[in-house]
Amino acid sequence: MRAWLRLKPVEPLPSQCCGSGCSPCVFDLYYRDLERWETARARNDRSLLSGKQPPESQSCSAKLSPETFLAFHISTMEKVTKDTYLVRFTLPGNSRLGLRPGQHLILRGVVDGLEIQRAYTPISPVTAEGYFDVLIKCYRTGLMSQYVESWRTGDTAFWRGP
Repeated sequence: MRAWLRLKPVEPLPSQCCGSGCSPCVFDLYYRDLERWETARARNDRSLLSGKQPPESQSCSAKLSPETFLAFHISTMEKVTKDTYLVRFTLPGNSRLGLRPGQHLILRGVVDGLEIQRAYTPISPVTAEGYFDVLIKCYRTGLMSQYVESWRTGDTAFWRGP
């Protein structure tokens, strides 16, 4: 019984929803995962207990996915103001991000054991090849801000979207 409870999806905080009506929303993903968990538990599906779950993240060589977080390496991190950073993430090869104006990505981080997610809109040109840039303002009490301020060049961050 305890093993099942450890595998139960954690409901996102209201603050993890960007509120822009994106699809899938973090709540859509949570309810989908909860339904899968309930079905597996009802059937006593041992594959779920053995850790054969969909991967949390994939290498940055994969295409962006609205459901799966992908790893992107931080190639540069420039402090623009006392509380704002311009962060460049590497894309595989000379690939392009391929976002349309107004689309955003969801960043996932963990601070003090709490998973947090925030939406950010890349500011790099749509023609940029091999990278994308994000401008991030940090707040003194913000959990995501703590996560971002811990980054160093060469670190990995996990994004999904659009």
